[in-house]
Amino acid sequence: MLETLISLDHSLFMLFNSGITFSFLDWFMPFITNAKTWVPIIVLSWLVLLIAGDRRLRLLGLALLVSVGLSDLVCARIIKPMVSRQRPCSLETGENFQCRLLMPKKSSKSFPSNHSANNAAFAATVLFFVGLKASLPFVLLAFLIGYSRVYCGVHFPIDVVAGWLTGALLGYLSARFFLKFVTPPSQPDQPAVEEPA
Repeated sequence: MLETLISLDHSLFMLFNSGITFSFLDWFMPFITNAKTWVPIIVLSWLVLLIAGDRRLRLLGLALLVSVGLSDLVCARIIKPMVSRQRPCSLETGENFQCRLLMPKKSSKSFPSNHSANNAAFAATVLFFVGLKASLPFVLLAFLIGYSRVYCGVHFPIDVVAGWLTGALLGYLSARFFLKFVTPPSQPDQPAVEEPA
């Protein structure tokens, strides 16, 4: 069963990494997958939420810090050392496996994808705080960044899916925690007082 899953993972990797390729994506995917592209935007967004937002938006900013921080910690410090899976770009190429690497080679472990987990945590936290409409751009971005990790040759598809699931779960838990235990309950509506005729 495990061998079949790994074989399927390798086949999907080669399809998305080497089979379905375009010259524009060869430039765009390394750009979109680079954390330096998004860190300034994310930091600025957090600062705006924490400084200029109302109480609910400030809580959202804190929940985002918690969810992404937990996601990064769990994936990088707990799961990756336990699984210790090599990245596709670290495997030897041959007849049954090819890897097209579009960015500098990384020496860290592959499972799960931290990029995918962190962006999924961000998107899930926004989703459960303010709903699908406001979070849709972040959901789409999390999907795109996950796909870019495979396209660029630094993660297998299963690494990305595991990252998405881990991040989404931690984002959900962070949002529920802040909404239930930190946000004050709404005050019940006061009954209207009838004025004397």
